[in-house]
Amino acid sequence: MPGYIQKILARYKHPHPTKPVNTPHEYNEPVYGKKRQFAKPDDTSPLLDVKGTRYIQGIVGSLLYYSRATDSAILCALNELSSQQAKPTENTKKAAHRLLDYVATHPDAIIRYHASDMILHIDSDAAYLVMPGAKSRISGYFQMGNNDGFTSIPNGVNGAILVECKTLRHVVASAAEAETGGVFHNAQIGVIIRTALHELGHPQPPTPLKTDNSTTNNFANSTLRQKRSKSWDVRFHWLRDREAQEQFKIFWGSGKGIEADFTTKHFGPSHHLQMRERYMRKIHLVQQYFINALAQLGHSHREGVFLPSGLSADRCHH
Repeated sequence: MPGYIQKILARYKHPHPTKPVNTPHEYNEPVYGKKRQFAKPDDTSPLLDVKGTRYIQGIVGSLLYYSRATDSAILCALNELSSQQAKPTENTKKAAHRLLDYVATHPDAIIRYHASDMILHIDSDAAYLVMPGAKSRISGYFQMGNNDGFTSIPNGVNGAILVECKTLRHVVASAAEAETGGVFHNAQIGVIIRTALHELGHPQPPTPLKTDNSTTNNFANSTLRQKRSKSWDVRFHWLRDREAQEQFKIFWGSGKGIEADFTTKHFGPSHHLQMRERYMRKIHLVQQYFINALAQLGHSHREGVFLPSGLSADRCHH
């Protein structure tokens, strides 16, 4: 969406930050070794007036489509802002300005898609007790791949067709229950996408759905004996039923390989830059692939421009 961020900054008269802002939200570095964890204190800053409330709601609405279409890195920050937009405070306004500083620093996000067998793959993750009111955040990363685990896609991972970032409506009693709630929500979205793909002529095998929580994996695959878990039965027995119908294949994967993990938590600047570096590296590998292919066809490549033989640089596009 070229130029979209510049239009938003001009609309809300937000100046470009004097220094680069590499996180869309405030980040408090965790202190390891503490025996007791305390909840985030309540926001006691003054409430905004009607004009200020509409200002916050406008920012959330303007960035929501952009985040779902291209830049999923701001979904976590938008999730918190949207939960406060009914009664925003001065701190909410500061958080909104921080988000605008981030998109001004990193405008024009790009998603790259690669040809595949059009097989749906889902990564699911959750963050326990990170929202006000003892709520938890869930996320899902939906992408297309092959039956052989993306091995034929350049650099391994395809661009997302959908990234979910939601707040669980009910309060869960454990991190495992939050993870199971995330798998439940993402599987329900997956059923809709599976149906659409089937109607488009792409039959789907059992959809791989990855979670990094072993309890959730064992529960969904009926390898866990339950005791006093009626809340799980009421809300999540649907997962076992769908897996029995061979619509999904839920399995455990390491947390480092869960793409949805990035949109559930507030990470520090180094992690955000690392993720951008990771994605940029993928683009560079793909570019090199096409450079080699064009070289075999008799075309040359010079300073970031593909130059067909016999054409000058001023007649070519980047």
